[in-house]
Amino acid sequence: MKHSILRSVFVLLMFGCSHAEEGPPPPPPFTAELAEGARGWADAGLDAEDYGTGVALFDAEWLFGTQMMTAVGLGQLILLHPGEREASLPKMEQALNAMLSAEGLAFDKKKYKGVSVNDRLKSSRGSAALLGYGGLALATHRAVEPKSALTKTEQAWAEAIARRLKTGKLIETYPNEIYPVDNAALIGALALHDQVTGEDHSAAIKAGLKAFKRAIDPETGLLIQAMRPNGKALDTPRGSGTFLASWFLVKADPALARALFDAGRRELEGSVLGLYAMREHPAKNAERGGDIDSGPLLMGYSVSATGFAMGAAAGLGEEEIVEDILRTVRFGGPLAVNVVPGLKAPGGGGATGSHLGDAILLAMVTTPGRP
Repeated sequence: MKHSILRSVFVLLMFGCSHAEEGPPPPPPFTAELAEGARGWADAGLDAEDYGTGVALFDAEWLFGTQMMTAVGLGQLILLHPGEREASLPKMEQALNAMLSAEGLAFDKKKYKGVSVNDRLKSSRGSAALLGYGGLALATHRAVEPKSALTKTEQAWAEAIARRLKTGKLIETYPNEIYPVDNAALIGALALHDQVTGEDHSAAIKAGLKAFKRAIDPETGLLIQAMRPNGKALDTPRGSGTFLASWFLVKADPALARALFDAGRRELEGSVLGLYAMREHPAKNAERGGDIDSGPLLMGYSVSATGFAMGAAAGLGEEEIVEDILRTVRFGGPLAVNVVPGLKAPGGGGATGSHLGDAILLAMVTTPGRP
């Protein structure tokens, strides 16, 4: 991995310009393109029908994910580059309001027999993905804009997350469906809330981390993708969940984030068509195929695992790995957008031609801006 202009730009993004009088540097060109794309999608009035995964639930989840990642990415961008605030804050709030709308919350509500998460906040069960991913977006906004109309919602969601984590159990995403990576989102969101507000939910976070660690495969160090309510593995350890969990935890538990990231590199790192990438499955499960989480696999390599690894690498200061993955993204991104069902936006547009692609990549490359 040789020194390059791209690496120099990333170092500036990580640590700021050496000439203080010149102020913070502008975003690197590709980050600026992603931000412009994300702002455009926030303005586009997306709905679930704009995704073509072939499964209505996945379409609705991806709509929520686009809005959530847009908000996180634009918030981190503002914290890294304050000059972006005027253009990005209104679009960040637009994405958050869409995320919190009836349509944005519909995928979770349908799974809970028509009862909205906002009517179940005082429960100690359920909605790990919605509260965790959405809670991280809301806490990021609170870091950018401490007092706003969204503050009350962020506070209520943080308290709901703490109530769930205090149980010391893995929290279900949907009834009887447990995905450990979504519990990492809960932990990351609550830790960010505490950092932004000065509150102390360390006991709840500690309990959540203890439960989460039980989902780490002792043989590979990777995160098991799905669990049964009785604690037994329902799926194998996989790259997409491992690297996304590492990204969620980069501030909440840097040591655990590092351990997951290092395990992912050890078990999954490699090269496809001469480009740096991450496999979805470790060698012992190499014959397994892809799914909605990983995307289609190319020689075992995963679009999702590779993209999420970039975010974890950025948060952990691994700028050379970020550079390598950015090179992969630039070369293979157009192919991924065209072959992953639901990823290509109608009519294309944005930096990548994908609503979800722009949002996720922006959130990944701006991770050093997370408070």
